[in-house]
Amino acid sequence: MPFENNVFINCPFDDDFMELLRPLLFCLVYFDFEPKIAQTESSANIRINQIKQHIRNSKFSIHDLSRSKPLKKNDLPRFNMPYELGLDIGCAEFGLKKYSFKKILILEAERYHYQKVLSDIAGQDIENHENDPSTLIRKVRNWFSTAVPEKDFPSGHRVWIAYNQFYDDITNTLLAKGFTIWEIENMPTSDFIRFSKRWIIDFTS
Repeated sequence: MPFENNVFINCPFDDDFMELLRPLLFCLVYFDFEPKIAQTESSANIRINQIKQHIRNSKFSIHDLSRSKPLKKNDLPRFNMPYELGLDIGCAEFGLKKYSFKKILILEAERYHYQKVLSDIAGQDIENHENDPSTLIRKVRNWFSTAVPEKDFPSGHRVWIAYNQFYDDITNTLLAKGFTIWEIENMPTSDFIRFSKRWIIDFTS
């Protein structure tokens, strides 16, 4: 996929976030974008190099900062996501001319949380998803509709219904092939993207 269709995703990979990440990935594929996420790459590559390559190769980026806060008392906050956001903004500001056209969406769980603690991101597109996957899909859809006004996007509600239908279908298909529920719930992200693409082609043809 060319630069114009790539979407870099900066997010945590813990089990709890999968409830948000998988609908997000499906949404991007449904809109005919190509998700770029370090988790799909070979572990032999240095992760930060993968991330920088994805940032350079992607016109669009979605940064979820909702898990950057401490998870438990006395824990340190996770700085990976804000760090990658900084790299992306730096690329847009100081990189080649084509990078000045990059579009960046910042997601958080609570409205205005990060504007309070990271005031330098004021002016960026920031949306809160309230840890609800259907809300996330709707916010991402509306952002793309503004960022790419020449393209028509289906409603977030339609994408959410399609995602649930897809997940039921792929679960039943994989169970019939001998996969366990654990294997389905923990399938590699690259598998999930590939299954999503195949299902959407069949669903929309």
